[in-house]
Amino acid sequence: MDPKNSPNKYMRYAGAGMQMLVTIATGVFLGSWLDDNFMMKTPWFTIGCSLFFIFAGMFLFIKSLPKE
Repeated sequence: MDPKNSPNKYMRYAGAGMQMLVTIATGVFLGSWLDDNFMMKTPWFTIGCSLFFIFAGMFLFIKSLPKE
C-alpha cells in the first residue's frame, strides 16, 4: 500500500473536520447562551463568538497541517 494514501492520513483529516465542527458549535452555543443571559435583542454575542471560534478552528487546522 502506498504510504501517501494510507488510511491514517484520511483519518487525521476527518478528525480535523470534526474538531472544527465541535469548535464552531461551541462558539454558537456559547454566544447563544450569553445572548439569553444578557437578554440581548440582537444576537451580537452569537455573531461574535461564532466568528471568533471559526477563526480559532481554522487556526488550529492550519497549525496541525504537516510542514512538507
